[in-house]
Order: sequence, then structure tokens, then C-alpha cells
Amino acid sequence: MKQLLFLFLTLCYASLSAQEPSIPVKLLSNALAGPQRYVGTDAFGWKYTIVENEFRKEKDNKTMRYKSVSLGEIYKADLQNPLQIILFYRKFNTAVLLDNQLNETTRINFSNVPQPLITEAIGLASQNRLWIYDITTQQLGLYDLIQKNFKTITPPFSDNIKYYQSDYNYFYWIDTSNKCFMVNLFGNVGFLGIIPEYDQIQLLTSSEALIKKGNALYLYNLETQTQKPIALVEKSFQSFHYTAQILSIFTDSEINTYKIILSK
Repeated sequence: MKQLLFLFLTLCYASLSAQEPSIPVKLLSNALAGPQRYVGTDAFGWKYTIVENEFRKEKDNKTMRYKSVSLGEIYKADLQNPLQIILFYRKFNTAVLLDNQLNETTRINFSNVPQPLITEAIGLASQNRLWIYDITTQQLGLYDLIQKNFKTITPPFSDNIKYYQSDYNYFYWIDTSNKCFMVNLFGNVGFLGIIPEYDQIQLLTSSEALIKKGNALYLYNLETQTQKPIALVEKSFQSFHYTAQILSIFTDSEINTYKIILSK
């Protein structure tokens, strides 16, 4: 009897979920694309990609390039400030800072700084500082680019980082238990909620995230633990990127750009 009741409730939930209204999108553009890893688009319309480990900035048939053969694979790029782009080469424990022409301005090997670090995560913070998660201490801190010193701001993390992103004032992360947290510049940590399993995620606010699972995209609310499907036409896609009501969907051969309004 209990098994029948459980099955009935499961089917009811599935039916309700299927009836959840999807969020509409409006196609803005479609472009063919070769093999590339899309990083983002800045406020000036420049598109950033990584092709064969070369970092590229493109707009109106103009392309700028940066590549460091000696540092290996680009693990992550931070585009918060187009005048101070950060490339993180995790395998070589190194960050490279670029100007808006993709000229290298600073290179930091964290193994060679006065207080050596083994960097797992890095992002641009305010006041010429970098967010740094150090594996050795399992603590998050701030690295001062001028003073060249590192100051921890949190206790050791209880679990490893599975995903992270940051802005000038906050560092967000999801641990291997799918718990989501945020911390400010003063080290005040807040628990945001549990994230369901995902293939790709982008946190939009402290309470909302876009989640790719399989070939479906959802807007997930961390507070209510509910999700709304995004009405995409693609049968399959590799990845996505969202910024300022513009949703970019990347398939094997093209980039589709949509206008989407996620706010209530």
C-alpha cells in the first residue's frame, strides 16, 4: 500500500512539474561557429573565446589574441573588468593579467610568492585584489596585487570546491555535496541552499541560478528549491552563457543568441 501511495505521489509531482510554464525566449541572432570554448561577451560587445588554448577577443571582424605555450591549458578566464582580464592556469599555479588589447601586464606564479600558495580558485576582487582559494590551508583569502601579500578571510572549508564564480564584492562556491555558499570581503559566510545535480551552472543572484542538465535548461530558485524550464528550440546543445537578458546557446556548429527576461 505504501509503495502504491509513493508511486501515486511521484506521478502527481511529475505531472505538475511537466505543467510548469516555461520561460519564453526570442531569437536575436544565429551564427556558425567552429570548435571553440566560449568565455563571455563584455558590455562593449566583444566576444571572448578560447581556441586551441589561445585566448581571443573578437568584434566586427577584428581579432586580438593571447597565448602562452609554456603555461599549458587556460583553466578559467575572469572578464569582470575588460581592462584587467585574468587568465588562470591551474596546472602551473599561475595567473596572467591582460589589458584591453590582450597585452600581458602581470604574471603571478603563486608557488614563488613570499607566502607560497597552491591555488584552486581565483577571481578579481575590489581594490586591486584577487580572490584566492588556497588548497594548502583550505581557506579563501585576498591577494593584494600592489603589496603582493595574501590574507585569509575564512576558516578552512569543510568540503572541496566543485564550482565557483565571483564578482568584486562576493565569492560564491558550490561544494562537492552541492551546498552553495557566498562570502563577502570581510569573511562573512552565508549558506544559500542546495543545488540539484547539474552539467553546467551559472549563478545569477544569491537566490537564482541557470542550470543545464542533459539538453534542458532551467531557472532554479535556491530559496524555494523550484525550477522553471527555459523554452529552447535546440534538441541538443553543449553549453550556455547569460548576461544582461541575453542568453547564448552553443551547439556543435553554431551560436544562437536569445533575448530572455528572467525577473518576475
